Amino acid sequence: MNRLITFLAVLILGSPTLALAVEHNAGYRGIGQLYFTFMGVILIYGVYDSFGKKAMYVAAPIIMIGLYMMLPDA
Repeated sequence: MNRLITFLAVLILGSPTLALAVEHNAGYRGIGQLYFTFMGVILIYGVYDSFGKKAMYVAAPIIMIGLYMMLPDA
């Protein structure tokens, strides 16, 4: 679990969407990505806590792809 948390922290902190400022007329994609990333981490941890590691490995990509599809347009 520590590896997963470290990997997600590196992705969040290394994301150019979060590090680089966008123009003032841009959409909400950057803050949406941050919001959905935290929501995904909480959901994945809930699956891990409830069903175990094997179910987490199956559900994590499904959760992250689903949350990515829900991001607002740029």
